[in-house]
Amino acid sequence: MACVLNTGVTLDCRSSLGGVKSVYIGSTTGQDISITATTGVATALTAQGGTISITSVADLTTSGMFEFQQPRQSASLTETGAFSEENGTAFYTQVLSFIVNTLEGEKLNTLNILGQNTRLVVIVKDANDRFWTLGNTSGAIVTASTGETGTAFGDRSGVSIEVTGLSPQPMYELSIS
Repeated sequence: MACVLNTGVTLDCRSSLGGVKSVYIGSTTGQDISITATTGVATALTAQGGTISITSVADLTTSGMFEFQQPRQSASLTETGAFSEENGTAFYTQVLSFIVNTLEGEKLNTLNILGQNTRLVVIVKDANDRFWTLGNTSGAIVTASTGETGTAFGDRSGVSIEVTGLSPQPMYELSIS
């Protein structure tokens, strides 16, 4: 495999925003995830034997995926690359932290089901209206959660959830409209 650098990165205007607007999750335990992508941009994602097929924004809520809307400035997506010269390896870890407000049994049951899954399809819509995949074809799993009642009236009564994906490539931007 050639590792030839053939492009640089220019300085953009200061118009980018941090944060996550929505999280879309679908279960694909035991099934392959297929992504059509070139140069870091994906145009299609298929999983669960075709039950999940994403080629447009409308597919995100009609194709076996479920939306978890996020309040402003409450969720984040971080990707960390790990590179070992000694072992000759390179891989990426994506960590999504999001919340579900209002602590109640039905929401805790949904979290329990998410936590039991061994391969999730996770797509994040960021504050810039861009879509990102976690774990790419490896999928993602719930790695932590915290339910809390809060102490003061202004505290959150809800659940914080962490989802982690691993992939040999950086997360893909999903170019759908």
